[in-house]
Amino acid sequence: MLGVQVEPCAFASGSTMENMMKEMAELFAARFERGDKKKALERLRAGSRQKSHHFSTFRSGLAIGLAVPALVSGIYQS
Repeated sequence: MLGVQVEPCAFASGSTMENMMKEMAELFAARFERGDKKKALERLRAGSRQKSHHFSTFRSGLAIGLAVPALVSGIYQS
């Protein structure tokens, strides 16, 4: 293999990334947390905590499953 070198880019340097992350946290705090940087950093570091909607989906499906035959029966018998 020939001596191929990867050219270092400014985007991947530590100081550039740190500055971008700091600026993003400041913007997030200003827009979404009313300037509270501590709350903003906690929310940003929490990651994506997605809630599971399996139970509510089940309840909705059950309600629709019971309502549709009753509606059809009501329309048919009237």
